[in-house]
Amino acid sequence: MGTRTVQAAAVLAITLLLTGCSTGGDASDKSTPTGTPAAAEKARVTRACVDAIADRAAAHKGGAVRSHPVPAPCARLSDADYLDAYMKGLEQAHRAAKKTSQGETGKAAEGGES
Repeated sequence: MGTRTVQAAAVLAITLLLTGCSTGGDASDKSTPTGTPAAAEKARVTRACVDAIADRAAAHKGGAVRSHPVPAPCARLSDADYLDAYMKGLEQAHRAAKKTSQGETGKAAEGGES
């Protein structure tokens, strides 16, 4: 059941994110990052953003995982980089939840065999 909930939340989040991004306006309407980080810095910022999204997803079990407001670690990323990090964060949370549920299932099976 947890897998379906996470998948449903991810689909809902993607839909909300894509709906919010289709402004139809020009690029000058969007806020731009204050500076483009160098490759190493960008990787560090992206990793922090992915972790922040995964933490947010883990905190909202069974609920929608909103893409906005943007977590502070993600503020310097471009819209495209934020979307990538957002999806990776959801995947990371999904993998962690799956691993946790498999671990609990394994413990229950071991306890039943004794």
